[in-house]
Amino acid sequence: MSASEPPIEFGVVLFHSVQGAIGAEKLLVAAGVPHKLIAVPRELSSNCGFCLRFRWADRDRVESTLAQRQLGVEGIHALRPR
Repeated sequence: MSASEPPIEFGVVLFHSVQGAIGAEKLLVAAGVPHKLIAVPRELSSNCGFCLRFRWADRDRVESTLAQRQLGVEGIHALRPR
């Protein structure tokens, strides 16, 4: 990241299926990790169509929580400010 780029505020988790996204949402609620189920941003692609948005500062918590189960995670991406 260059000095002129704003810091990353949010990230998203992409899934292979809606079931994976819903399962992940339940895990994050139980773990107390703030998040929101949203449509996949246009600049990204997913088989599912939904993703979980979270604060980028919580990335480690999100990754460790989701690693507890096989939920069909496609990837975790930073959302760059526009």
